[in-house]
Amino acid sequence: MSNFEVGVSRHAPKHDKPKEEGYEVSSQEVDKEAADKEVVPVVEELLDRFRAAPEGSIMALQPSNILRALQTQELLTDKVAELLKEGEAIELVALGNDKETADKLLDRIRAEGTKKFIISDLRGTELLGFKEKGESVDAVNKWKTRFGGNENFVGKLRAMRETEAKLLQEQLTQAGFKINLDELKPEEFGSTPEEDALRQIRWMQAMQKIGENHFPDRPLYLEGISHNIRADFTSLALLGEDISVESIDRVLGGEFRKPFERSSVLFDDSVLVNFKDMEKKYSNEDFKNLIKKLYEKSSLRQAEWKKSNGESN
Repeated sequence: MSNFEVGVSRHAPKHDKPKEEGYEVSSQEVDKEAADKEVVPVVEELLDRFRAAPEGSIMALQPSNILRALQTQELLTDKVAELLKEGEAIELVALGNDKETADKLLDRIRAEGTKKFIISDLRGTELLGFKEKGESVDAVNKWKTRFGGNENFVGKLRAMRETEAKLLQEQLTQAGFKINLDELKPEEFGSTPEEDALRQIRWMQAMQKIGENHFPDRPLYLEGISHNIRADFTSLALLGEDISVESIDRVLGGEFRKPFERSSVLFDDSVLVNFKDMEKKYSNEDFKNLIKKLYEKSSLRQAEWKKSNGESN
């Protein structure tokens, strides 16, 4: 098995003003002026990492299904094309929408075994994003509006344990938001934070299988474009942390990742997780156990929600 490295970055800066009726997070677009100021060092770092990769390496860019992530993919692609140096043994390619053309390109990549390729146009996936309509996005819109656009509090509410309600209420009060304890209901978001983490892990595992099926002997690099809260829930889980207000404060400093900020997971003979200045290494067996525990934690959180609402299991 060749090395498989997955990077997950937040999308580019976005226009973040509410509409008259409040925030509508599904439709927010990239702020191109702000993104243009930040994208060059991001792409330079991406290319430097790829230049240092073994010969024959293959990279692919894949966004979430949400518009601003798709726009970020286009932004990164354009900047990669601009910054690639003439004569480099790296080719930027696109699969396109025609299967026959895509198959021919994949055959050429396989045939040119020592050349590096960047595939720019993998389709957006909901595993990195979210459903554009439904209870989850309705709850995000509601609470982002009530919190004056503060997504850190939205993420904390999503992660809140029943025992942390007073802690979160105190933080909200200090920030000027008067919210009653009985209003703080993370179950409004529908899915648990562990489910979000498991979705991204399933995406990593599925893309590893697809990559190895197409290119079994080539080093593979996948760069995902996702969203701050979901990506950070995944990073907390992969670092072996419980997802909670406490861990968000202690590990993340109370704030979710900024635009373009990246975490990574390297799958080799072991699994190596990196985020900010933190690192966690697992044996493959321990990583399987971590995933199993995430399913268990998700079920326990759902049971906690039902109990707090007076429901029986």
